[in-house]
Amino acid sequence: MSLSVEKVTRGTGSGKRQPRALDPFLWGATGVLCFWGLWELAALATGNDAVLPGPRVVLWEFQHGFQGDRGLEYLGIRQSGYVVNLAWTVGTAAGAWLIGSTLGILAGLASARRQWLRDVTEPVLFVFGAVPVLVAAPLFLVWFGAGPLSKLALVTFYCFVVVGVVAQSAALNIPPTTEEYAATLGLDNKARFRAVVLPSAFPPIVAVLRLALATGISLEASAELLGSRAGVGRLIAVRAQQGNVGAVLALAIALGLVALVLDVLIRAAVAPVLRWQG
Repeated sequence: MSLSVEKVTRGTGSGKRQPRALDPFLWGATGVLCFWGLWELAALATGNDAVLPGPRVVLWEFQHGFQGDRGLEYLGIRQSGYVVNLAWTVGTAAGAWLIGSTLGILAGLASARRQWLRDVTEPVLFVFGAVPVLVAAPLFLVWFGAGPLSKLALVTFYCFVVVGVVAQSAALNIPPTTEEYAATLGLDNKARFRAVVLPSAFPPIVAVLRLALATGISLEASAELLGSRAGVGRLIAVRAQQGNVGAVLALAIALGLVALVLDVLIRAAVAPVLRWQG
């Protein structure tokens, strides 16, 4: 009987070759090439670089202003290099993301374990979570000025609210029977929190951390459009006033690529912890 089962298993498992999935890297490269080609065709059809420059024009614009641009310096921008302003925007956003997300995780998990704390924080989190962050941006500019402090406070506030809501929901969605079973094994409250709550809430928290970082970077750049002394948003505002569409696209795409690289790094960092998900 065991031999027959083994034959059936071998026949179903190795009789037919399963189609091998295409490498995700190849899919990504295919998407980039398709986008590049469509962009080239659209630029050729437009026939006007002032309206829609092609990829090569945008790449030249980025290389031209990578280290600095005399025209921007003439307009009063001391640090005119694209790479410096990219580092400024991403660094400010990443610092705010780290502060706000840490506070959000602590507040969300703590409120999920304490009813009185949840009653206090839940209305505030959901009310401010429903308010568009860009609506609050002018208020932060008035309160903290046009310097980096206003952007830091804005992105910190956004990350705190979004991460806090998700962390609280993730901890509350754990089936009570799971913790009850852990209690029958002799685990106290702290041990159950470490062995049950944290592992169960970790995947959704990682997902919202990735979202908060990407959105925080775009929010930082958007706030810089309203008023800033440095940053990608400041350069985009100046280039848009000059009608330089190529430079605007170059800065926007470069900012998106940096956000993509940071997201890949986060995924690689948490991959060993999430290996149990398959």
